[in-house]
Amino acid sequence: MNLNTNGLSIIFIATSVIFGGIGLLLACVGIGTPNWQSAQVTIDGQTYTISTANFFYACRFYSNGSLISCGYRSSNRNINQYYPIDAPLNQTQWNQYLDAAAGLCIVGIIFIFIGTLTTLIMIITDWVGWIYLIGPISLFLACLFMLAGMAQGAYVLYYNDYAANLYQTAHLLTIFSFLMSCIAAGRLHLISETGKFDVPVRKY
Repeated sequence: MNLNTNGLSIIFIATSVIFGGIGLLLACVGIGTPNWQSAQVTIDGQTYTISTANFFYACRFYSNGSLISCGYRSSNRNINQYYPIDAPLNQTQWNQYLDAAAGLCIVGIIFIFIGTLTTLIMIITDWVGWIYLIGPISLFLACLFMLAGMAQGAYVLYYNDYAANLYQTAHLLTIFSFLMSCIAAGRLHLISETGKFDVPVRKY
């Protein structure tokens, strides 16, 4: 096992892995936090959150900020009873959109992990050429799945709180990671292919 000694390629790999790692962390935190859509009320100059929702569950609060209850779509599909939805269509279609959004966003997170890991192993040079394609392709798919998931969820929820912002930031960082991974993969593939050719030396 030989490590890559090309300094510029290592910089691209490291940059891609850093962006991908941060994006993975933000995406995991964002997808699990309920504050994708929230509603607030102001009483005596103090602002309190009275409802929050994400793709999996929604919570309601008293006007003083204390929790009333949380409803989970996995156990109760009648989401019009506990989801703060201001959207057209009906609850069957709302559930379908939220199911699709949750699934697509989770698949996107999985592809971020695969893409970041396979980009990291580019630092080892003893690979066949097609191995260098896995990282960029995985990160490209991550970008697509994340965007599709957010688009599906936007049919039901209004993204106005920090959890949605975290996931959107993760999507942006994944795009940067994809770009760096593409550059690194192209350079390393070109270097590996060039090394297969024997350049004749002119004899005098």
